[in-house]
Amino acid sequence: MGFRRITLLALLLTTSATAQCVTIAAEEDYYPYSAELNGVLTGMIPELTEAAFEAVGVDVDFVIRPYTRVVMMVSQGQAVGGFTGAIDESNESSFHWHKTPLATVRLAIWARTGESDENLTAQDMEGQKVSVTRGFFYTDAIDYNDQVEKLVAPSDVSSLRMLALGRSDYALVTELIGHSIVEQTLSPNLRSSIEIVGLIDEVPLHAFFSRQHPEGEETAAMFQEGLEIIRASGEYQRIMDRWL
Repeated sequence: MGFRRITLLALLLTTSATAQCVTIAAEEDYYPYSAELNGVLTGMIPELTEAAFEAVGVDVDFVIRPYTRVVMMVSQGQAVGGFTGAIDESNESSFHWHKTPLATVRLAIWARTGESDENLTAQDMEGQKVSVTRGFFYTDAIDYNDQVEKLVAPSDVSSLRMLALGRSDYALVTELIGHSIVEQTLSPNLRSSIEIVGLIDEVPLHAFFSRQHPEGEETAAMFQEGLEIIRASGEYQRIMDRWL
């Protein structure tokens, strides 16, 4: 999966000053970062979020929401914050951001097995048909490059399937999510037909918090404090090791 412009899974945050509780709506289709599987929220981001808020004495309630709905609510101040964002010039001034990244994702270049050179970069996508997923951020080197013929797919599964069936030359899907799709979703005859041949970029993921919500800046600071605590205690690394 590529990176959401404000991004990559989403969380809607609302706070209660008296109860010290945040209600978090997590993106439903961003495994292994955040996903709903058999009606249960799972993923490294919900675990990290719960641990960070617990470290500052705040309870968390999770509510699963579609990503686009959460983006709108955060932008309009209907929600105090959301997950996850790749910070760039288009959104840096639009939200409050915490300093410490939640995680880093590798935006990989996929090709049909044995049909491409290796160690490719964004520049190598010029003049090629490249399948991408609607609504995702692929860095300025791809998004603002008219030399790259972008074939927009409705999902990462569709993007990789287009590649495997020869409808595109390359596909851009983040490393972990791509491997998950290959192992769990693609048909057996397609699983060995695609491979990673390069890297667009490594992008830090953050939560983003509303500038229109009265508690947006405060919540961002609280979340940053919690992340610092769980990194220092080793809990952050224990969670990451379970998923990676």
